[in-house]
Amino acid sequence: MNEGAPLEARLVPAPERGVWRLGKAKDPLKYNQISREDDSRTGGNRWSMLSHGTLYCASDLDGCFAEALAPFRVDPELRALIGTDWDDPYFMSPGQLPQDWRTRHTLVRLQPAAEARFLDVDDEQTLRVLSTELKEELAQFGITDLTLDHVQGPDRRVTRQISTWAISRRNRHRERQIHGIAYSSRFGMRQCWAIFTDVALKEVGRQPIWPEATELQRVADEYGLTIR
Repeated sequence: MNEGAPLEARLVPAPERGVWRLGKAKDPLKYNQISREDDSRTGGNRWSMLSHGTLYCASDLDGCFAEALAPFRVDPELRALIGTDWDDPYFMSPGQLPQDWRTRHTLVRLQPAAEARFLDVDDEQTLRVLSTELKEELAQFGITDLTLDHVQGPDRRVTRQISTWAISRRNRHRERQIHGIAYSSRFGMRQCWAIFTDVALKEVGRQPIWPEATELQRVADEYGLTIR
């Protein structure tokens, strides 16, 4: 794609009410950035890059909880196999959220700049554009036509290629055209946002994580977790 050429991929704004960020209480707005060693590996956060920071957010609170609590899920078959073997005061039972998890995290509501636009990677037209734009890069992974299975798949080298392409797009005034990625969570298809470095963000609210929060309890029930 030539610099300054109109983008044929679908770009969307952030919600008017802003987005939610679940982060560490000491530094909730810390951007994620991968190391040079991790850049060539398949693991890592989906949209993180070597050259720029990425801030992961969600449209709603349950999206934040769904992403953050996914590592604590226990497969129902494994839970049945373990049974009462871990019913011991010295062990944390499967599905128990560590008691201090809530106090070590906090929720922040952010309002991205009105002009910020995000690449909608759930859109079929966007996937077609990316398949063409990243033809050589994707070929090394054996991909000809990019699909949602690739976007939500385990190989983060693929999604890092998308992020790197997106952050490099400039208009004829050398202004960034894409300010992040709009994508569906792998957990319940909740709407999530990966916001790139240097996007203007206004903090419009902050709150602790209450154990009785409806959104937290909803995700806990979905994952089979016990919240203390």
